[in-house]
Amino acid sequence: MRAALSRTVVLVAVLVAAVPVAQATAAQLGERTLERGDRGDDVQALQELLTKLGFDTDADGAFGSGTVASVRSYERSEELPVDGRVPPGQVHGMERRAGQAAPNTTPSADPTGADAPPPTTPDGGTTPGATTGSGTFPIDGAHHDGNGFGGGHQGQDIMADCGTPLRAVKDVTVRRVATQAAAGRYIVLHDGDSGEDYVYMHMSTVGVSTGDDVGAGEKVGEVGETGDATACHLHFEEWTSPGWYAGGHAKDPMPFLGTLGG
Repeated sequence: MRAALSRTVVLVAVLVAAVPVAQATAAQLGERTLERGDRGDDVQALQELLTKLGFDTDADGAFGSGTVASVRSYERSEELPVDGRVPPGQVHGMERRAGQAAPNTTPSADPTGADAPPPTTPDGGTTPGATTGSGTFPIDGAHHDGNGFGGGHQGQDIMADCGTPLRAVKDVTVRRVATQAAAGRYIVLHDGDSGEDYVYMHMSTVGVSTGDDVGAGEKVGEVGETGDATACHLHFEEWTSPGWYAGGHAKDPMPFLGTLGG
């Protein structure tokens, strides 16, 4: 009996040793898509981020049912697809909302000062928004550049008086209309041809609704200083396909804006 028991214990030990154990990784948060079953430093960082956002989560580094529930609660609160998975784009959105990104992640005022003069045309007039064969410049009025892309700032600030009309840069569908503490009133416009999104933030008024089809040059709202803004301006972002916090990433919009005559 004792010999049989001893052999059983040895066999169990061998079987346990043969079962692969998921290893925790040292990946940085935002380097991979996180989902149930993942372990590692990035999972722990995600859990701490969820807690900071108000979704209390045990920071044990294991993506279990509790973390899935917290992620889904966050997704519902932000009107995102609720699947309990966290791709890098969603991580960036969470960091932005938690204020963990670089200081300029949220749009800010013109570094040269709000009183800087607008650019002029050769005849001394101010430069209005322009329409070209490739689309329409988003500002329909006098404007000048503010903070640019980079260092955590995900778009281009375009300084203009509050109330200046804002135009759709292309034929688009309105993907989102919302208000957020940092971004203020904002809209997300989706280009069905390229799959890109264009984001307008700090608007004083919004003239479109989610689901609207809008033609290039149509008015979508007006320049404002809502949210985390210290001067009237448009914070404009360009996101690669499949779009804003849906798997795409922000890129420098200046080359695109340059094709629009601004």
